[in-house]
Amino acid sequence: MSIGPLLIMAALSSAAIFMHILSCVLFNNWWPLLLVLGYLVMPFPVALVLRNRGDGFMDTGGKAAQHWGEFISAFVFTFIVGVPWILLRGNVVELGAVLMDLAGLLFVIAAVVYALFTAAYQPEEGFGMFN
Repeated sequence: MSIGPLLIMAALSSAAIFMHILSCVLFNNWWPLLLVLGYLVMPFPVALVLRNRGDGFMDTGGKAAQHWGEFISAFVFTFIVGVPWILLRGNVVELGAVLMDLAGLLFVIAAVVYALFTAAYQPEEGFGMFN
């Protein structure tokens, strides 16, 4: 992998963290930083999903771990999207902080999607993941 895609992923991730911290600093309220906890937990259920996808990499057998991984991933993503709105409804944070947190989430999603497409691209074959 060349240095260009790595720089783009680093810039997107840095922008996401910057948006989360800026939402806390501008509105003088550190509750929106609670979403970073969801970002720290998210790799574990994704590893459970990847554990049983059937390609031999970390594959151990039954589909129970994969289903639990999907369930926990959905729960954590709902936590990441829902907590800002719950904090807004409870008058703990302001609307600007919620919107900045969700903008940070969009940067995280963009970084993950870009990483997936960059990893799947084979220069001589095109997108190997979709062939």
